[in-house]
Amino acid sequence: MDFTLLSNIVISFMITYIVIPPIVRVSRAKNLMDVPNQRKLNTVVIPTLGGVGIFIGVNISTLIFLPDIKLTELRFLYAAIIMMFFIGLEDDLLVISARKKFLVQVAASFLLVVMGDFQITHAYGLFGINELPTWFGIPLTVLIFLFLINAINLIDGIDGLAAGIGVLVCSVTGLWFYGVGALGYAIISTAVAASLLAFMRFNLFSDKNKIFMGDTGSLILGVILGVIAITFNELNASVAQPFHFNHAPLMVIGLLIVPVTDTIRVFAIRIYHKKSPFSPDTNHIHHLLIKAGLPHLAASCLLFGYTIFFTMLALTLPLYVDITTGFVLLLASSFLAVAAIHFKSKQIEAAKSEEAQSIKIIRLLPVEAKVGDRRSNLRRKNS
Repeated sequence: MDFTLLSNIVISFMITYIVIPPIVRVSRAKNLMDVPNQRKLNTVVIPTLGGVGIFIGVNISTLIFLPDIKLTELRFLYAAIIMMFFIGLEDDLLVISARKKFLVQVAASFLLVVMGDFQITHAYGLFGINELPTWFGIPLTVLIFLFLINAINLIDGIDGLAAGIGVLVCSVTGLWFYGVGALGYAIISTAVAASLLAFMRFNLFSDKNKIFMGDTGSLILGVILGVIAITFNELNASVAQPFHFNHAPLMVIGLLIVPVTDTIRVFAIRIYHKKSPFSPDTNHIHHLLIKAGLPHLAASCLLFGYTIFFTMLALTLPLYVDITTGFVLLLASSFLAVAAIHFKSKQIEAAKSEEAQSIKIIRLLPVEAKVGDRRSNLRRKNS
């Protein structure tokens, strides 16, 4: 592996690892904590500024190690990251309206698409379309950015999930960018992956310095993953084998299958119930798994495996079907899998509720009735 790339990974990891404990101490001293409520899954107050550590680690490392080449579009990526950082930080500290947060996301998306030229122009034959005209590609790419920014924000509901998905996506694309000679994007992808790994050390495996990513981290991660996904889609069109994917959009969907499926599903449920798509609830996939009795780490690991499975499926489908059929099958399979998870979760929840009700009834019975029940049971056993 290139020494620059390896140094970038080490520095990004170390910076994030070093800065998170002081961030935790400051958060506790200033009471900058996430307070549990009916919708949230944490049961104790936890600092929420993990995104600050990720921001510091990624920015310092990439600015040091980015190669001396002209990547003018990256100026606009850093501008968008800074916009996401400040609006996310404000939301973590003060809690702002969804409207204000969304307007900043729209501004950052237009900045990336119009000035940064991060646009989708290649559809690879999806729905019979190969090349997208500018008048259609620009609004479509803006919508994709907005979708992914909010999708990553929405799945950040249990320990390690958003960060783990980010590590997986950035590791795969980072190696691909390195393989095709796009060192600048390889450095960005691997820096994000390394920083997220350092964050996960505290998010998953630390009691003393446990911390959440917060909106600061999830919004930054969303905008970076959007840029990585679109750049992969566009750059792939011009690279040769063995790095070329004939159906690149399927690969992107496979890697992002959890946020894509979850966001479409919860938005549809909210709209069906005549609520705002951005109104919070407990209908996310990770909520279903927690209700089914899985601890946070097990639920996150299950969804990592889910992502790997659908990524492999995305690689396999083009061998048998065209890209449009593969696109439909990929999403349909994911929605069916989530429906099965939802059904099983409801069954387990109903069984737990029935058991709790039985215990409650037994506790309310008079002592004589309980003793009588025990004697009757003993007689049955003896007979």
